[in-house]
Amino acid sequence: MDFTPETWILSFLAGLYTPLGAMCVLPLYPGYLAFLAGRTAQGKRISTLLLGLAVTAGVIGAMLAFGVVFVSVLQASTSLVIGYLGPVVYLILAIMSIGMIFGVDIGRIFPTVQTPEAKTPWITACLFGAFFGLVALPCNPASIIMLFALSTTTADFIANFINFVIFGIGMATPLLVLSAFSMDANRKAVAFLTKYHLIINRVAGVLMLVVALYYLIFVFLSEYI
Repeated sequence: MDFTPETWILSFLAGLYTPLGAMCVLPLYPGYLAFLAGRTAQGKRISTLLLGLAVTAGVIGAMLAFGVVFVSVLQASTSLVIGYLGPVVYLILAIMSIGMIFGVDIGRIFPTVQTPEAKTPWITACLFGAFFGLVALPCNPASIIMLFALSTTTADFIANFINFVIFGIGMATPLLVLSAFSMDANRKAVAFLTKYHLIINRVAGVLMLVVALYYLIFVFLSEYI
């Protein structure tokens, strides 16, 4: 197995950015805060941190399912195809990063959707996590392109699969952090993300552009020189 900690760090950061930089995901946060504030079990308040862990499990579960499909398709390709696919994906990432720097928000084309609910708070939390992850992906295509790009740098099934798991952990981290703090602190955090959405996107765009250019110039281009 190709042990690539730097790739896994990038996968985590890409996952962390996915919900923070997706404008269409921001409306889900107030609903999540209301869910944390209002859930009880047998007349006793449920720990919001435990509910946050259930949400985290939902996000990671969704990314596991998504990763199985993508990595399986990727492994079906020959190494020659992967060799051509990698530069193309990183080029797309570079173009999207430039768009992020200049304030282009592709996620605005996606409509707001209703979060799912179940009979028990634990199942609802898991469903919310899975729903949150699957909604955030198309709303923030730059991050998933980043994950695809990282997955084309190696043909190792397990290494690529771990990328998706770590990406899911990164996606769930903001929700887990919200679960650990007070409602007042949570509302301030959501207000901060809403106010500085464009700045967050631009900073992430610069970082992703640097990664894309690095791989295009020092990894792929060097193979042809």
